[in-house]
Amino acid sequence: MFHSDSLFVLAIDVLFFIQVLDNGILVDPHNQNDIAEALYRLVSDKQLWAKCRQNGLDNIHRFSWPEHCKNYLSRVGTLKSRHPQWQKSDDATEVSETDSPGDSLRDIHDISLNLKISLDSEKSGSMSKYGRSSTSDRRNLEDAVQKFSEAVSAGTKDESGEKAGATTGSTKWPSLRRRKHIVVIAVDSVQDADLVQIIKNIFQASSKEKSSGALGFVLSTSRAASEIHPLLTSGGIEITDFDAFICSSGSDLCYPSSNSEDMLSPAELPFMIDLDYHSQIQYRWGGEGLRKTLIRWAAEKNSESGQEAVVEDDECSSTYCISFKVKNTEAVPPVKDLRKTMRIQALRCHVLYSHDGSKLNFIPVLASRSQALRYLYIRWGVELSNMTVVVGESGDTDYEGLLGGVQKTIILKGSFNSAPNQLHAARSYSLEDVVSFDKPGIASVDGYAPDILKSALQQFGALEG
Repeated sequence: MFHSDSLFVLAIDVLFFIQVLDNGILVDPHNQNDIAEALYRLVSDKQLWAKCRQNGLDNIHRFSWPEHCKNYLSRVGTLKSRHPQWQKSDDATEVSETDSPGDSLRDIHDISLNLKISLDSEKSGSMSKYGRSSTSDRRNLEDAVQKFSEAVSAGTKDESGEKAGATTGSTKWPSLRRRKHIVVIAVDSVQDADLVQIIKNIFQASSKEKSSGALGFVLSTSRAASEIHPLLTSGGIEITDFDAFICSSGSDLCYPSSNSEDMLSPAELPFMIDLDYHSQIQYRWGGEGLRKTLIRWAAEKNSESGQEAVVEDDECSSTYCISFKVKNTEAVPPVKDLRKTMRIQALRCHVLYSHDGSKLNFIPVLASRSQALRYLYIRWGVELSNMTVVVGESGDTDYEGLLGGVQKTIILKGSFNSAPNQLHAARSYSLEDVVSFDKPGIASVDGYAPDILKSALQQFGALEG
């Protein structure tokens, strides 16, 4: 570190500072004679010495860290705002401009989100329907849905807010904005029957707040939307009981829809995909090229084991999730080794196994279930501190990311939890070394009876005492 009143005999690598500050002599660092001559000039010429010294004192503040940050922020401030300016409406289901989550964006310090939400997409109903189709047609249907939504968005981009709202149904805001608290159900370590019963018991425990609209619900899972629908309907649970669905390990964010008029085909599922969320996670996503590489990898594993150990799951794959069925967990590498293979091949993606190891998802590096919760905060103004995440004793590969943080966490303990597959051996340290289970924001309960769940939710303020 140089002092501001120092005189410099510097090499041409720092030409910028010498030219701007005029506080030294520029020399060739490989020429001894030039260095000696410059030193002699500074020592013998008192006026040159004083001039260089004064220039250094007068200008060095221009290159301090505070000044650098000030210049950087001033340049950023001149750029076009990338945050949404939420439109106003007289509809009671919408929020006023003063309630807009955009007002709080100035205080957000988590730069990893790098959100760039488009207002035009929202005005035109940029959430498309998630359709149910055969295995061979699923990809084509999803591509058609996305193209349809983008076409609608482009067609209404230049229209006024009132006209766009009248023609595209933008007044149908998700109910997340009206919720005071959100319960996120992310239990991965139980059988389907237990998961359905846990959901029912949570609904029963919070029946008063649920009916008043003060409490909302989000289902977070590694399952695709096509798997969630039959699971819930078989248990007698309505899709509209939830406000949002974080699907495919966080690569898709869906909202329930009961409006059949908006469906593109009778075969569609009652979900709307948030395409704005996709725009946040698509960074460096390999897409079809990554898919072909992973298919070759799966073929190599099958050839090594002499059986179909891992096969692509076309029905559960989507634009930002390449899913595989694992038929023999002993023939596939653990997640730690698989991540290493992806890095060696320069393939940028998240690798996640389901809790039992039967499902393997590859998703974008910016996608995760915890990141989806942060997106809900930015998109709909749902405070993370008002979220309560319900998990089991263990979970999918991303289980660690659901614990701690600003949100509250309820851990359901009991024999109904199955042991995680050894494929999750991603760390050589104990989970207790990175997660403080004794902190106030984490509570562990035995079982999932309604009264137990109610007491835990009351502890975190999600339910009235």
